[in-house]
Amino acid sequence: MKLLKELLISVAIVAVFFLLVGIVLPSHRHLSETIDTNRRPTLVYDTVNSFGRWKDWNSVTAHDPRAQLKISGPASGVGAQIDYTGGNGVGKGSWKITGGQSNQSVDFAINNDDMGSNKKATISIKPDKSEKNTTLIQTYDVDYGFNLLGRYAGLYASSYAGEDMKINLRRLTGLLAEVPNLAYDQMTPPLTNTKFVELAASDVITINSGTVINDFAHVYDSVKNNYQWLKRVMDANGLEPAGPFYLVTEDVNIANYGYNLVQPVKKKGSTATTGLTNVALQGTVKFATIPARKAVMTSVSATDYNAMSLTRDALRAWALVHGYQIADKSFEVYKDGVDKSFTAGAASFDVYWPVK
Repeated sequence: MKLLKELLISVAIVAVFFLLVGIVLPSHRHLSETIDTNRRPTLVYDTVNSFGRWKDWNSVTAHDPRAQLKISGPASGVGAQIDYTGGNGVGKGSWKITGGQSNQSVDFAINNDDMGSNKKATISIKPDKSEKNTTLIQTYDVDYGFNLLGRYAGLYASSYAGEDMKINLRRLTGLLAEVPNLAYDQMTPPLTNTKFVELAASDVITINSGTVINDFAHVYDSVKNNYQWLKRVMDANGLEPAGPFYLVTEDVNIANYGYNLVQPVKKKGSTATTGLTNVALQGTVKFATIPARKAVMTSVSATDYNAMSLTRDALRAWALVHGYQIADKSFEVYKDGVDKSFTAGAASFDVYWPVK
């Protein structure tokens, strides 16, 4: 009996001690982790301000690559949400964008199976004075209220939530390293109407340039001469352009440029953009039917051929941070024809990257 009494007293002392310690423990926890990257703030912001690449940087898919994900709400910004269900301790949860400042920060509300409520995260983007390097800071806040078990769990928050934050930042900088380091929102000429599109099938005639010296004059002469071959084929077959011609970049470096010159065609007076047969070809001109496909595109104006290389890279960066997978070679639609497109600052172009 005495032993039982002593045991009960001991349990009571431990319980009181547990309560007293629990009461004085913080009811709120704040964690912070940082990492540096040389990527432009635009790239970071657009990556985390939507959920197209979330699976590639968030710790949820690091723990369970097979986790089920569902994106809802707007494509980006406030209201966008991703829900997940996974194994390996992942459980069920969601991230929802609740606020932020363009190219500076994105705020999230988090729901998961960890103890606590009112869970919030912010990813802040802080370029240095030189704007060559950027510090990324992820913070995490959670409330435990009067849940004493939660307050005790908060003692170890850095060992689970904190480690997940480190994973997030490491994976984020890793994927950004694969993206062209261009602030596409600050380009000259500016990119406009950048978006995802679905392109209809089309009949085309095409000619390959071979290797051309990569300067303004040589490419102009090559395109002008090659277009004459396409014009001869159109004239000989009673065809007309079904839209502006475009160049598909096959190979490009500082010294050389190789392209396919592509002209969509149709019978004169017809509205059908596919269905041509028995097209009589000349020289190295070829005929093909391009199937329907998906792409991302942007438009630039008051520019010329010299701006195309940088515009291609900028559009690829935009596509990658928004979660699109490049599927084929880029191409540029020369909306103003040959001569004007090779006149400094005089022409408009639509630039495309096919995507999956």
